[in-house]
Amino acid sequence: MNSTDDISQRIVGHDKTAAVSVYRSIMEAIREGDLKAGDKLPNERELARRFATSRSTIRNVLAMMSTQGLVTRKVGSGSYLSENLNQQLSDTDRPVAAWHKEVPTYSEILEGRLLFEPMMMTLVTARATEDDFAKMRHHLQGIREAQEWLQYKEHIYAVHQAMFAATRNRFLIQIFDNVIADRRAVQYDGQHSLHSAVSDIVREQTLRELTPLVEALEARDGKLAQKRADDYFTRILASLSVYG
Repeated sequence: MNSTDDISQRIVGHDKTAAVSVYRSIMEAIREGDLKAGDKLPNERELARRFATSRSTIRNVLAMMSTQGLVTRKVGSGSYLSENLNQQLSDTDRPVAAWHKEVPTYSEILEGRLLFEPMMMTLVTARATEDDFAKMRHHLQGIREAQEWLQYKEHIYAVHQAMFAATRNRFLIQIFDNVIADRRAVQYDGQHSLHSAVSDIVREQTLRELTPLVEALEARDGKLAQKRADDYFTRILASLSVYG
């Protein structure tokens, strides 16, 4: 697929991680029509060569896109862009890169959280109680049942808030309280009205990302929880402003 050769040239100048750069480049190619629903992607080795990165980075990017429902991975055949790609993209919760004078932007918040929050998961696994896990599960269910955008967003932040509370570290808890206050102040930079309906696609995508993270914490597997948190924030940061 010649279009991927063109895509690889767009990575130059990106100042994010390799995974973010590759993800954004592929998403931009989809936006511009170079890649379409049902297209087969080159194998991991070829993508790694074209993007001048490692196969593990490519594997992580494809896993992120699979979680979003954008890529279907067929054993023995390869990776394909989903047939319902356009519907997935139209319904997904795409973050917005809006600038704010009074509070940090979403991009700034994500960059900061990506630096420390995955590492924080080892503290959660060491100190969390069954009540903490019950709160996380309660808000996962809240995501599943949310009918309005505001409810959906509040439950997502409540899951993370329960993780911060489980650290028993008041400094970390205070940081996240400020994060929530800033996000509420700008109404979450949503592409939707806060009282608009939330699609099943959006809810399921979020649950596919957050549920495994909570499960890793419950299993007291700090290393796995750290990786899943890192993947989660990397995917969101990679999505930022691609379609903005």
